[in-house]
Amino acid sequence: MVDPLLQGNFPLRCLHQAIAITAMCLQEQPKFRPLIGDIVVALEYLASQSITEVHRYGGRSSPQQPSSEIDRN
Repeated sequence: MVDPLLQGNFPLRCLHQAIAITAMCLQEQPKFRPLIGDIVVALEYLASQSITEVHRYGGRSSPQQPSSEIDRN
């Protein structure tokens, strides 16, 4: 699901949030899907958070999260 070229260098929390955004976009009924503007805002925020976390924790969501948990994704 994640680009292998990232080599685990991404926050797992951000991956979960990106999956949640994707799931909202795939609602069968169009009226239940988010507006594109809302998606853009959510993804911009998510991108800014992931950059901060990668710099702070080296790709992990927190200093306590084992890197083996990231490798499984």
